[in-house]
Amino acid sequence: MRQWGAAMCGLAAGMLAACGAGAVGAAPEPAAYTGPIIDVHLHAASASANGHPPTSICVGISANLKYDPAEPWGQVFGRLAAEPTCENPIWGPMTDEEVMSETIAVMRRLNIRGVLSDAPGAVNTWREAAPELFIPARMFNLAYSRETPEMLGEAFRNGEFAVLGEVTNQYAGFLADHERFDAYWALAEELDIPLGIHMGVGPPGTPALTGGAYRLQSARQIEDVLARHPRLRVYMMHAGYPYAAETKAMLYAYPQLYVDTGILQASVPRADYHAFFSELVQAGFADRIMFGSDQMNWPGLIEEGINAINEAPYLTYEQKKAILHDNAARFLRLETE
Repeated sequence: MRQWGAAMCGLAAGMLAACGAGAVGAAPEPAAYTGPIIDVHLHAASASANGHPPTSICVGISANLKYDPAEPWGQVFGRLAAEPTCENPIWGPMTDEEVMSETIAVMRRLNIRGVLSDAPGAVNTWREAAPELFIPARMFNLAYSRETPEMLGEAFRNGEFAVLGEVTNQYAGFLADHERFDAYWALAEELDIPLGIHMGVGPPGTPALTGGAYRLQSARQIEDVLARHPRLRVYMMHAGYPYAAETKAMLYAYPQLYVDTGILQASVPRADYHAFFSELVQAGFADRIMFGSDQMNWPGLIEEGINAINEAPYLTYEQKKAILHDNAARFLRLETE
């Protein structure tokens, strides 16, 4: 009888599994979105952007938790990029030309248009190679950028860039509401320049990589800015990860605020990626999340980021389409078909 009971239980379990797989009555999984895509976070990066090429990045492995500070973190970080500890790392190319050509190839294959930032000379080179793919952006950091608000305003009016970002002040210890940046916020509001700013965390051990300058900041750091400049168009890169509660509160209070997915498809475990973004979606903010790959010198991060969105079990097809295309088209006021 025990054997018979076990067999019946096994049969019942098999039938239930079949039903769960969609055999009887289960709702089908939402289809993957395969239409045109907008990537709001691209870099005209060099092959050496993250160390001596070739360098790698492991998807979902954020740090070596066995780190001993007897060895400088910069050395450990560089070694992890050169000697990855995962089975299937994403490798970057050897040359700057290959970074550009491989990124362009991915974008053409997947029908992607993107916001491209980095050094102005590099951005111009990439735009000359594929003018139809790139929306030019101006990278900015208070510690080393030399353009005054007046200079940036003139460059914007001359069509040299269309988006101010990535703003990386956080890496130099200047948080979003620092008084030295307020004139730039005012400029973006006056000229209606979309602005993307780095928020949340950076690479593991970032303070050690920046000589102690880097400081963490959550979405709350931008609240006074949005209160003073209500007509700003701002998107927080990396969605203010991991501070989901603060990001939700700011999206609720300030409907002009958007976020992008940044490099989170690789820098955090996939389960945590989905847990974070599912919180934003469940709170009603799927229409203000934009896809951003932050590919740097790893063109493979672009498709990895798209796949992370398409595999999300909490997203409908319409929400995938919104995140991968429609939200950015609306935020950037692009013509859509």
